[in-house]
Amino acid sequence: MSKSVFVGFLIIFVIGVVLVLSLTKIYFPTQINKLIDTQDKEVRLSGYKYISPLLECEDSESIGQTEYHPSINKMNSIIKEYEKTNKISYASIYYRDLSNGPWFGINETDLFAPASLLKVPIMLAFYKQAESGSDILTKKIKFSGELDSLNEFYAGSKKLEKGQTYTVDELINRMIIYSDNDALALLSTVMTDQPVNKVMNDLGIKLSKGDDSSDYVTVRQYSSLLRVLFNASYLNADYSEKALENLGNIEFKQGLNKGVPTNILIAHKFGERELTDKTKQLHDCGIIYYPGHPYLLCVMTRGTDYNNLSDFIGKISNTIYSQINNKYGKH
Repeated sequence: MSKSVFVGFLIIFVIGVVLVLSLTKIYFPTQINKLIDTQDKEVRLSGYKYISPLLECEDSESIGQTEYHPSINKMNSIIKEYEKTNKISYASIYYRDLSNGPWFGINETDLFAPASLLKVPIMLAFYKQAESGSDILTKKIKFSGELDSLNEFYAGSKKLEKGQTYTVDELINRMIIYSDNDALALLSTVMTDQPVNKVMNDLGIKLSKGDDSSDYVTVRQYSSLLRVLFNASYLNADYSEKALENLGNIEFKQGLNKGVPTNILIAHKFGERELTDKTKQLHDCGIIYYPGHPYLLCVMTRGTDYNNLSDFIGKISNTIYSQINNKYGKH
């Protein structure tokens, strides 16, 4: 067979394949769509309360493009409403559906002072050491008196008792659940910054220095901490579950919790900070375990009154929850 004849047959074959595929798509669209849907599914390990370990996922650009997500326009309207009445001066929002990946962000690359939000990577650093076989969590430390003098607007109800001895595991629980700064100070005596910085670097969270030399982070960067815990993709399943259980028991209810029914589980962390110019910042970032459709929501705010900032976070949380509830059912 001559080369020209071979090339001719090859061209005819390719054209034939293209025609068959095109006709199949026209006459059997349901079957084609079903195949695409099957390829785009995530496979997750069940049996846990807080985590949903990701076992397999087809990385396709079509994932989530037609899936439901809350109205961005509605979120922008709420921001403008609160800014117009001077209840907030600025806000960032990051939302992500944890089942299939659709997300949106508003001002998601702008910087905020994370404050107590940074207690989460500290917890992860300790659990990472324990995961490797270290007995760090059982180490005991005596509390000899108040170490932190920060004046907190949302102070925890439980404080460390002078003269008492606590395990590192107990101190981590206090640091997260009650956002106890004395517990944080004690923990800093047994761990350097290096393991914490490694957690941040591993997860691609780059803190920026502000004019006041404080650390700043974006709402989108911070949200990655919660995603890796939910997916159990950084710590193993047991320690990811343990970390989210702490976040699920947090005492603070003046943020995301204000927007959802009390029977809906939330694993979250808040942070508050008053800057030198008296500007206040309040943030709350967490996973809302809507049945069958868990989602991540992180809201960071600036303003002059913590109560107004708290109301704004609750309003955003409620608006998103209501839209999802209207879509997927009544809870």
